[in-house]
Amino acid sequence: MRAKEFTSVLSELKLALVAVPILAMIFSAVISLYVLSPVYKASTTLMVFNQPTASSPYEVRVGTIMLNQRLVRTYCELAKSTMIFEEVIKQNNLKMSVDDLRKRVNIELLGETEFLRITVNSTNPTLSAMLANEVARVLLEKVAELMVLDNIQIIDPASPPNTPVWPNHNLNILLAGAVGLLLIVGVALFRASIRAEDGEQDRPINNATGQSGSND
Repeated sequence: MRAKEFTSVLSELKLALVAVPILAMIFSAVISLYVLSPVYKASTTLMVFNQPTASSPYEVRVGTIMLNQRLVRTYCELAKSTMIFEEVIKQNNLKMSVDDLRKRVNIELLGETEFLRITVNSTNPTLSAMLANEVARVLLEKVAELMVLDNIQIIDPASPPNTPVWPNHNLNILLAGAVGLLLIVGVALFRASIRAEDGEQDRPINNATGQSGSND
């Protein structure tokens, strides 16, 4: 295949070269904006701390920090437990199962720190914030009840997000346009290749040399 075959085919497909990407972008925009349900994410951040003693109220000790980091890992596992989710559902009269709630909730440690983040994804922004805050609140209750400790607190409560995290409308539209453009280019390459092969077959064969005749 030579460049002139490809250029010739592209010229023949110039209308499709413009129309197909535009139509793909329009279709993607309709699906993204009106068919797919937006997903919102809200997060609550908690911190495990050490209550200062009378002898050293302001002294930060390495041992204390390490203890808090171990505790925050324990609290993270407790927050993921069925007991916490059942209590959240019960106290808020939620019409969902424990598994449904668990799928919405992500609980993670923030690196090697004393911070814990509870994130909830939902198609309802208000519900996502409410669930994040409720899981955190119930966790605090259970820590006080089961471990008789009061060393964890909410430092950044969740608030209803204004914009969804999914779908990414602009990205989807751009990707659809790119796919449409690549599709037409692929068709052009295929047709140019076929045309080049047909041209080679139509050329006379020089019996003496076994080479195709050419006027170029």
